[in-house]
Amino acid sequence: MNKKTRVITGSVLVSSLVLSSLGLTGNAANALSNRPVNVMTVEDQSGDRMAISGVNQLANDNKLIVFNDAFSYYTETRKGSKEAILEKTGLNEYKVVRQTDGDSAIPESGLVLSTGTAPSAEASKFISQLSIGETIKFYEPVEKSQEKTAAAVDPTRISNPAGAPFDGFRGPDQLIVYTPAFGDSTKTNQYGYEITVENGFVTKLGGGGSKIPKNGFVVSGHGIASQWISANSIIGAKVSVDVNGLVKITQDVDSFAFQSEQAINQAKASVAKAKAEFIDADLPNAELALQLGQELVAKAKAETNPAAALDFTRQATQAAYDAYYYSLPSHTAEQRAIWYRPEETTLEGVKQVLDRMEKAGFNSVYLETTFHGYTIYPSKTMELYGLPAQHPRFQNADYAQYGKDLLKAYVKEGKKRGLSIQAWTDGFMVGESSLGTPSQFAEYPDWAAIQRDNVTGKPAPDSSSKYYWLDIAQPEVQQFMLNIYKEMQTNYDIKGLNIDYMRYPHHSFEKSYGFSTEVRKMYQNESGIDPYTLDPKMDPEQWEQWTKWLQAKENEFVESLHDQSKQLNPKFMMTATPEPGPEAALISDWKNDIDGVIPQAYGHDFNSIQKTVQDSKKLMPDGTMYYTGIYSFYHHLSEMASVDDVMSAKFGTSGVNMFAFGQASAPSVDALGKGPWREKAVNPGEEPILAAYTVLKKMDKQLTSIYLKQGAVSKKEADHLKQGIRIMRLAVQTNPHKSSQAFDSFVDYTSSLIEKDKINPFAGERMKEQAEEASGWVEYAIKHQNL
Repeated sequence: MNKKTRVITGSVLVSSLVLSSLGLTGNAANALSNRPVNVMTVEDQSGDRMAISGVNQLANDNKLIVFNDAFSYYTETRKGSKEAILEKTGLNEYKVVRQTDGDSAIPESGLVLSTGTAPSAEASKFISQLSIGETIKFYEPVEKSQEKTAAAVDPTRISNPAGAPFDGFRGPDQLIVYTPAFGDSTKTNQYGYEITVENGFVTKLGGGGSKIPKNGFVVSGHGIASQWISANSIIGAKVSVDVNGLVKITQDVDSFAFQSEQAINQAKASVAKAKAEFIDADLPNAELALQLGQELVAKAKAETNPAAALDFTRQATQAAYDAYYYSLPSHTAEQRAIWYRPEETTLEGVKQVLDRMEKAGFNSVYLETTFHGYTIYPSKTMELYGLPAQHPRFQNADYAQYGKDLLKAYVKEGKKRGLSIQAWTDGFMVGESSLGTPSQFAEYPDWAAIQRDNVTGKPAPDSSSKYYWLDIAQPEVQQFMLNIYKEMQTNYDIKGLNIDYMRYPHHSFEKSYGFSTEVRKMYQNESGIDPYTLDPKMDPEQWEQWTKWLQAKENEFVESLHDQSKQLNPKFMMTATPEPGPEAALISDWKNDIDGVIPQAYGHDFNSIQKTVQDSKKLMPDGTMYYTGIYSFYHHLSEMASVDDVMSAKFGTSGVNMFAFGQASAPSVDALGKGPWREKAVNPGEEPILAAYTVLKKMDKQLTSIYLKQGAVSKKEADHLKQGIRIMRLAVQTNPHKSSQAFDSFVDYTSSLIEKDKINPFAGERMKEQAEEASGWVEYAIKHQNL
């Protein structure tokens, strides 16, 4: 096997640590079965024991919480928390290696005990008295149940008035049960979490607008209720609802056995599909992993000790997951990007982050290069304006040969690992209230964007978001920002700029922006009207003219930024990341200035993700590069759910952007690297001609090694197809401006083979899609890179 099948107990389930997840098998599990506990318990070396309140929960105040690697690489807890880092030393034993004050690194072979900034006296004492090097043990019941009463079953506007204004009649923080009597689907939006229950077992996790099964129901939650569902649910969990709407979720040996069987069936189906549809997958590794999973299930069924059986089922599930990942296709040309706000102050820290990104298969880092009004690199431009040269976090950093220059470290070290750097910028948002007044306003108070209800006219945070904003409409402010971006592009080998916060915040009349003294003067000089005197109710036409004028100033800046960046480098890529809502609708303003769009898809099911993408595509012209922004890591989805998100997001686009690596987990990184991202991929936004050529090269290889070899096409037709591929490759290399004819001819010929039943339709349609994708990238290069 090229990559070992990972059999790590404890990484499949985010929501609980069971005996097996602590590595208990055989005699060790038997020994623990003689010490039964009703709740998860930790025991120190002296024999003192304390109950664990939960697993992977950020709400850790007044509780003792345990974090494992399925959550993230870090606990993400607040500074001031008490935490103990534990590394695995035996089957159920861990050694205390250090204590920290929050946001601790979670060992891939260990755990973190945590209690918040307001801990109970008992939890605080337990963690504080642990000694470095001390051995502690964990115990947990084999069965676990949680209960919560639903706000409504099959809600209506009348029966659930709190949910009346919302999709599916599900209100904020509500737990709702939907049965077939409600309809075909829950009709909920993507801002929540749902589980589908069939014949008493959970068969599907996540998403919105879930189909309601005829043989079961859907449990849906928003906010607090959403967190409760996700924290207590796995595929195979048993769920019941009584007449009073009491939802009970139980995890036991049967649950995990069901989960294993489901995972194995899914892997079998995926392997069979890969063979039937001639998918270029890693089938040898998939079949080895599947065989291992089946063997482990057999061991579980033969095991009489519940704890040991549970351990075998967890291992079987992981092996089945691995088999599924290996059975998926892996593209050789697509964007695989990750947004990331850097925190590292050493070169070793930078290398560790980039190593993890490389393992997952990422090929681009959207590195946050400006935030809180600072640059992450030492900026001469900032100094010329009399402002701090670098973000305070990095001023005393040491990146060895790169000095204090964090951006240079990421660019140089990323390149060694096949990771390019795109600059992600916070634009005109320069801080938030908890950090104090931004440095720009100490030096240039007139640069502040002012809300209409800010009667002082002095810099103040947004009354809704608490963010401070530079005034985008002021020419002097625009020039300052252009100078920053010019410096960044000139001095560093960054491939593009991902613009964020390039508009005034969207607010209602009283909280609207654009009322600084300078901007009011500008508008009054042009129109003769002080915009502060306008009222949308009294003067709707004049108010609309004012808001359009502000919008034009925003657009002027983006146009200037586009022109500046393209003059420096025609291949430099500008992308925007519109959120659903008013910003998404305005993206078409930038159709001549933006190379790529990354619509933010908050949902976690294929239909929701694709609706976001397709709605955005209607606003931009053909030839625009599209990627899909997904929140798998940020929402702490399981490894399987993260892979499914990536597969759904890639459909119909040139790649994926994931938010954000600060919340990535080791299991998800491992899964992506085994599955859809196991092959290296050329980034089409950065190198569209190379990406097109790479796809055509892979088509040629697949035609010989898979389609012809396995009987999807005869040699005669294969020879004709090979000739067509050669013509397309030659056109891309020598005359891309006239390559469309070669692409069209190939697609037409392949369509004719499909119609005449002379090529397997799966293989034929795949070749057409690949040719059309390559053709689109050539069109992009011509239009956006001045080819």
